[in-house]
Amino acid sequence: MELLDNLKDIITNASDFEKSKNYYFENHICQKTGNNIKVNLDFKLSNENIDKIMKFGICEHCKKVFYYYDFESNSF
Repeated sequence: MELLDNLKDIITNASDFEKSKNYYFENHICQKTGNNIKVNLDFKLSNENIDKIMKFGICEHCKKVFYYYDFESNSF
């Protein structure tokens, strides 16, 4: 349940959502602190029936969520 609680907390408390230009991280100027912050896209959502995935991460200060869509092959 811990991962579901994390997901619920991120979505519920997000201040905004923005598409990232990078697969691994997003550098952004935080509105709350004014600092340039590197937000790692640590989370990944996937569906076993399709190849599409979404990676995302959240700025811990301003709660802005950055996401990136990609594809991941399920066949070997």
